[in-house]
Amino acid sequence: MSGEDEAELTKEREPQEDGKEPRQSANDGGDEEAADSSETETERAVDAAATSFVELEEELGHLSEGIRTRGQAIDVERIPLDDVPDEYPADIDTEDALALVLELVDADGQTVTVYFEWPERGTDDRLAKLLELRDVPIDRFADLHGETILLTVEDGHYVPVLPKEAPRGSEHGVYGVYAGLGVNLLVAAAAILGLGNIVASGGFVFLWLVLNLVVLPIGTYLDAWDLRTTTDWAGGPLFWGTLAAVPGLNVLVAAGYLIQRGSAQPYI
Repeated sequence: MSGEDEAELTKEREPQEDGKEPRQSANDGGDEEAADSSETETERAVDAAATSFVELEEELGHLSEGIRTRGQAIDVERIPLDDVPDEYPADIDTEDALALVLELVDADGQTVTVYFEWPERGTDDRLAKLLELRDVPIDRFADLHGETILLTVEDGHYVPVLPKEAPRGSEHGVYGVYAGLGVNLLVAAAAILGLGNIVASGGFVFLWLVLNLVVLPIGTYLDAWDLRTTTDWAGGPLFWGTLAAVPGLNVLVAAGYLIQRGSAQPYI
């Protein structure tokens, strides 16, 4: 082959090789752009996930007005009035305040503080109600340590839920409710099983009358007052006591009352 032929052959090959190189470079650039686009989408997804977590955290951290929870008293101290938040929903007119620290029972390790007037001119009415629930004098305030107190949210702050009335009634009244309901259920069971002659004796009839006309209504009335002044139950003692005195109806009344009683939250 002559030198001219070799030169021409070389010239023919060069454009083909040069033509391949730009196409290979274009492919490489496309792969890099795709990788960059994938990384950008991944970063956006991560950012979006992080934002959603932050938004959820802020939503959960917001105190909903009126929610209720319980807090265990773990510490108390005397603080200057200036340390009490200005928007705290309670009037404190003393120079110092009593700060009660509570650990929320449904939030691991989270603590909140509730404030009372410092009892230098007598006892704050709110503090007096709290102490009265446990029959604790002010000079034995430390006896509240470890007690769990019902709390609610007002104006973005936790405050104790306190009774509107002084404690009344009797915590033993509920035994009268159980006794009356138990005897009435026994009579109903005897009638269903055809054993009416057993409960028809004069002594049992007298016991049934006493339980239905005296023990059950009075027990319901006394327990309802105790429930109303020591828990967040808002029923009417006279209403429930009167219905409990109606034979036959009082079976349903006593059962309904005990169901409501079981859902009541004690103040302390």
